[in-house]
Amino acid sequence: MGGTSLTAGKGNAREWRLPHLLYLAAAAIILFVIVFWSALGLPPFSGITVEWVLGGIFIALANLSLGALASGAVIEYRHPKWSRLGLLDHIFMAIAILALAGADVGVGIWLFTSTSGALAQGLFIIIALAAIALGAWLAWHPAPIPPVLKAGGGGPRRALWPHHDPDAPETEQWGPFTPLTMLLGGALGVAVAVAYLGISAWHENVDVPAGYPMPAALASIQGSYLALGDSYSAGEGLPPFADGTAVTACDQSTDSAYPTLLSRWLGSSGSQVPLTFNACSGALVSELLKPVHRPGGLVPPQVSGAVEPSVGLVTLTIGGDNAIFSKVVTACLTAGRCLQEQFPPPNVAEATARPVPPGALLTKWGPGTIAEIGDEDAVVFRALRRDFPNARIIVIGYPYLFPKAPAPGFPYFPPLCASVLNRLSASERAGMQTLQDEFNDRIYEEAVAAGIEYVSPAAIWDGHEPCGSMGQYTNSVKPYLNFPNPINGGSFHPNAAGQQTLAALLACYLDEYHNPPDPFDRGAARTVTIPAADLASPSQLGLGLPPGLKEVPGADQIPGC
Repeated sequence: MGGTSLTAGKGNAREWRLPHLLYLAAAAIILFVIVFWSALGLPPFSGITVEWVLGGIFIALANLSLGALASGAVIEYRHPKWSRLGLLDHIFMAIAILALAGADVGVGIWLFTSTSGALAQGLFIIIALAAIALGAWLAWHPAPIPPVLKAGGGGPRRALWPHHDPDAPETEQWGPFTPLTMLLGGALGVAVAVAYLGISAWHENVDVPAGYPMPAALASIQGSYLALGDSYSAGEGLPPFADGTAVTACDQSTDSAYPTLLSRWLGSSGSQVPLTFNACSGALVSELLKPVHRPGGLVPPQVSGAVEPSVGLVTLTIGGDNAIFSKVVTACLTAGRCLQEQFPPPNVAEATARPVPPGALLTKWGPGTIAEIGDEDAVVFRALRRDFPNARIIVIGYPYLFPKAPAPGFPYFPPLCASVLNRLSASERAGMQTLQDEFNDRIYEEAVAAGIEYVSPAAIWDGHEPCGSMGQYTNSVKPYLNFPNPINGGSFHPNAAGQQTLAALLACYLDEYHNPPDPFDRGAARTVTIPAADLASPSQLGLGLPPGLKEVPGADQIPGC
């Protein structure tokens, strides 16, 4: 295949003519557009059912072509004298086989390293193997001669792979040659679309801006530094990981996590600041105080429960895993419209200590979950204040998961971010930001009530959200081509620049506020009473705007901030 003059071997048939090249190109373009349109979540391919059906069809097409081509390659290799194909045809075959096999491998890796489930993985294997077997069988077995032609003795014999045996007549032709051509074109279109999106994901997650610079001034901390929290503090997705932490999925980054970067900065003045790094990816609020059994072993509590007056600084991010944020993001990207959908998603377990009644994400389940997490925060924050009486205890809010900017229009570039942002309308993303504001507000309120500090990443992260206009500090969809781990858990987590920026945020905050700032508006009460039933804004409780919400702490005052 691939040439227009196939003269090798016996016979002088011209099987592949210009129209067949046009059929191949048309099928490839059509299937490319369908796959890309589906990735964008645009009608009529916006529903998950449609996408699963399309995915099954594409897998069948690609593997049917792969089986026929691979079997044909064996025929060509073992019996070169039978062939009517030339060198260009064989080169084209090799490229097509590699493209289709690569797409198969990419889809397989994604399925088996994601949360797609056993049903999707099993269907992929069944469809792929059945299609490969069928394609291989068709290549080896000539199509039967219709009885009418056999009785009349007329008409050439036809086969999916002609001249595949020594007795093949000179007049044998490619049987379903036009369908085979379109099948191959469609499969290549799918492979190219998958590769295009995969390479886009890789590029968008490596082509990131430098992290926010650390300030030139040096804050002074009396005592040691204790880093607690979840994946945002542990450095999820940024290997290498500390010994033993990958086994338990704590995934503490040894080089890139903000606690490591901040401790180096704190110690650059010459005074050593010892770091105890206890943050663990996937940690729930309660797991700061109690052990948890994981498949890789026992993860001890992040704090011992004993009073430790020698600790001078404690930092943490916590609560996102209680809100099952990764499941929320996945459900929203899958469905496209999720704010009014009932949550939690089907077959997804809640992570709050007390169950929250199911309901609409924006108006019922989301606010209810935030309130429950806030109650758990209150217990943990008070325990930290008791156990570390001399420490600056700083809890960091979560940056937005989606930008305010509109999704790219035609030609939908860059493609992966076009896919992410087109799947959620501007109003859906605004609703998600509202929930995040309520979540961060509740963390701020509970921190003040417990006598600890809070800093917001909103200003320093503006424009750097996933697919943000100024380059990502938080990954969108982690690249499939990120070797050696195609998907390493870093989706919607801070990248290396983001971790650098979290370190800079804390450094600027410590330089701006050598002592904890007063969180109350002038004339406001000195205590915080948080309503048990409804979410209240910080201003309703007499609190001012938290540091970092509107501008970077120390901006225009401290060099580097």
